[in-house]
Amino acid sequence: MKRWTTWLGGGLGWALGGPLGALLGAAVGNALTDFWTRDERGAAVSPSERDFHASLLVLASMVIKADGKVDDRELNFVRDQFRQWFGVERANEAFSFFKKVVQEQPALTSVCAEVRSHMSLQGRIQIVGFLFALAYADGSLQPSERAVIARIAQYLGLNQHDFSRQELLHRPAEKRRDPYEVLGISPSATDAEVKSAYRKLVKKYHPDALQGMGDDVVKEAEATFRQIQGAYEELCGARGIK
Repeated sequence: MKRWTTWLGGGLGWALGGPLGALLGAAVGNALTDFWTRDERGAAVSPSERDFHASLLVLASMVIKADGKVDDRELNFVRDQFRQWFGVERANEAFSFFKKVVQEQPALTSVCAEVRSHMSLQGRIQIVGFLFALAYADGSLQPSERAVIARIAQYLGLNQHDFSRQELLHRPAEKRRDPYEVLGISPSATDAEVKSAYRKLVKKYHPDALQGMGDDVVKEAEATFRQIQGAYEELCGARGIK
């Protein structure tokens, strides 16, 4: 695949390109070049971190308008996320880019194909988790929002268990999370199957797999991983698993 050397209007030169690069370049032009290559301290941003943030910017814009309206609570969620990623001073600039992208109509299959080609499975799982958190920002997950996230997850190559797990883990905190659902097994699973399921999730969800994608992405992965650990420990305690 041809790599873009004019990503976002000039010189970013990272792996993602095609429809994703064309979309952002058309929406925001040359202004993004320096923004996406440097953090708030002026330090260089890694290609993996740029991949993650740019992919989220486009895919979140699709989810946020899935129900036919752009809710202020969802916009505030995105703005708060940008503050974490880029610092307070740069958040407003990033948010103005986002609002421009929201006005675009990208081809979902093409954008997801670009992301899937160049991003690890762990990164793609985190993207879907963010999209669920975004959709829940207004207090409820609308069927239209879930449908868009389901399509994104499918096109990004996530299986049904990973999709359902991200939906479960990002529900409002007051809703109890069934530990069997979190691990993707049934209550009839044997102790050996419980251990096996947990070991597989450790390999797939451990935050170490996301090093280089940004501190905040790693922190979010750590929060997800703690919930998986908690579910496993709950089942171990209930079953007497050593």
